[in-house]
Amino acid sequence: MGDINLSEEYLARREAYEKLGTEVKYILEEKIKSEGIAYHEITSRVKEFDSFRRKVESKESKSPFEDITDICGVRVICLFLSDVEKISETIETNFKIESKDDRIYSEPDAFGYLSVHYVGSLPDTFVGPRYDRLKDLKFEIQLRTIAMHAWATISHYLDYKTPLAIPSQLRKDFNALSAMFYVADTHFEMFFGLSEKTRKDAQDSASELGSREEEINLDTLKAYLERKYPERSRGEADSLSQLIEELARAGYVTTAQLDEALLKSEKAFEAYERDTRKAMSRFLDIGVVRVSLEILDEKFREVFGTPAALIDTFEKYREMLK
Repeated sequence: MGDINLSEEYLARREAYEKLGTEVKYILEEKIKSEGIAYHEITSRVKEFDSFRRKVESKESKSPFEDITDICGVRVICLFLSDVEKISETIETNFKIESKDDRIYSEPDAFGYLSVHYVGSLPDTFVGPRYDRLKDLKFEIQLRTIAMHAWATISHYLDYKTPLAIPSQLRKDFNALSAMFYVADTHFEMFFGLSEKTRKDAQDSASELGSREEEINLDTLKAYLERKYPERSRGEADSLSQLIEELARAGYVTTAQLDEALLKSEKAFEAYERDTRKAMSRFLDIGVVRVSLEILDEKFREVFGTPAALIDTFEKYREMLK
């Protein structure tokens, strides 16, 4: 097929490949979310004509639109190694898979980046006008973790495509870097597992967090506030982290210390919220903590940067402190 004919055929088919990428991306996003799997990013792209033509020439292909399977490409970047297996199952369940190239588990000595590659098409159950031009087109799905993606991006920029292409004096460092990214992935997985256990332990012992000297961290504070104020809306993780910093600077480092302070200021806070309900909505759980400590504790006011006008307002509530 000559360049002119190839270019015309490519342009005629490009829109269908773009729609195919959008469809595959949408299916993956919805299915992965429905299974409760967090992920970093899902993207789709159609190979540019010059790149497509070079690949056709390198393969000496006579049927380029059948032979070149990555004209439409979708990339899934997940968070942890354990997610690779889960999302692989999602891919294999929801598409008609022609081939799978696993460079993570089945090729431990694979050069460069690690990933799982699929070549597939839409399942036969996808029928109707929307899919008439798409159902026979092939696409590639590339699945990797964030660490694998970082290494792939850097190693691609360095331009070394095979082991022997690397200058001998650099090979040791290149291999060491590759190993570091792999170790990062395994340690992220270990840390994630330990984090989940710590979070569960905090939830299991939430009823005791106000009575013992338990370190204040994201997990213990979240569990404590859920138990302390079950009917209130929750602050976001970023806001909780900021509150932890404020508490530490004001000298509150255990849940028992915080609980004691909140008990002392409980009636004062309730009166303040009652008086201000017309002007603002009900406080979030982290808002209860901040306002309670602003009423009670001059050190916390200093840390939080309470405006002078509010300090004057809080003074009349201090007489209600236990």
